[in-house]
Amino acid sequence: MEKKKKRNTGKKNKSRVSCMTEVMKPEIWEKFPEDLFEVVLARLPMAKIICFRTVCQQWNNLITSQSFSQQCSKVSQVNPWFCISHGHYNYKTIYDPCMKRWYNPKLFDNKPGQYPRLVCSAGGLVCFEDDGYLSSIFSFAEDLYRRTILYVCNPITQSFKKLPIGSIKIWRLLGMTMNVSAGYRVLKLGCDRTFEIYDSITKCWSHLKKIPICIKKLDDTISNIVSIDTTLYFKHKDPEGISSCDTSTGVWTQHLIQVPLHSSDLTLAESDGRIMLFGLIGASCLCIWEVQKMTFLLKEVDRVRFSGLYGRPLTCWGNKCLLFSYLKSTDMYRMITYNISTRKWVKVFIPFTISTHVKDYFRIRGTAFQPCLSAMP
Repeated sequence: MEKKKKRNTGKKNKSRVSCMTEVMKPEIWEKFPEDLFEVVLARLPMAKIICFRTVCQQWNNLITSQSFSQQCSKVSQVNPWFCISHGHYNYKTIYDPCMKRWYNPKLFDNKPGQYPRLVCSAGGLVCFEDDGYLSSIFSFAEDLYRRTILYVCNPITQSFKKLPIGSIKIWRLLGMTMNVSAGYRVLKLGCDRTFEIYDSITKCWSHLKKIPICIKKLDDTISNIVSIDTTLYFKHKDPEGISSCDTSTGVWTQHLIQVPLHSSDLTLAESDGRIMLFGLIGASCLCIWEVQKMTFLLKEVDRVRFSGLYGRPLTCWGNKCLLFSYLKSTDMYRMITYNISTRKWVKVFIPFTISTHVKDYFRIRGTAFQPCLSAMP
């Protein structure tokens, strides 16, 4: 009986191989309706869609056409991609969790600055600051900020747009949201509690005013800013809470939260329209909470134990149902993804190119974005 089973499994394997290596017959596929090409291709993973551009000029024209971009906008990619940059080094990389691959795109190569750094993102767009003019070690600190230029780009199409400077020259925090109908907004928060908002539709900065006195000091860490619809959420301490700003109206609100006991390094993230809190419990336990929108009470989603963390600081980015965490253990750096729908923790392989650049943990910057061909900066 065992021999028969082995023979049967062998036949099954052969049939699988034959199916995989079966030649696609032209007489069958040439009858495939051309009007369905775009519909079918738009449902493939974004990495596969990009590969189709290299087949021939005809396929490249199809992928880059406006009609295909419209088809892609109707189909939402399941998982976000994660874009990472490292401090003052001109190094950028993108991680695709679906294919579990790292890409080293030639982003920002044609920009005038030398040190583009990721700041924030919304939808399929990423905002970065370009302080290439700041490379001189003899520059004054105030000058460095005044010469910083902001760009918005689509990492997939590699299209860029330079934003006007605006009234606030020295800023502490940046956030980005997508408009309900079309376009995007960028919020710039100055050191003197003034803020202004850029609207891609009007192409100008507005709402130049100060944050209400009741709003506590916001954390300076960029990773503690998340966007949901037209609202930005910021984390603050002493007391622990979450502040929000509606970029469509410029109205600020604040909510206090009850932080779990023995928790540390709490970081905000967004997942499918929900506010998530990611942090450490004790010395070696990673935990995720959902912040209830109406009551702002914390509801534990999941936790996992890792050895050797010892309360080291961590960073978390995410949208849709996937969270990406970057943290440091006793002797190495770790990257982990967590899928909220499947409740699975997955360790991400860190390529050598990252480990050689990432010697200073605090210079890591990253953001999550939805790979999309139709997102226009």
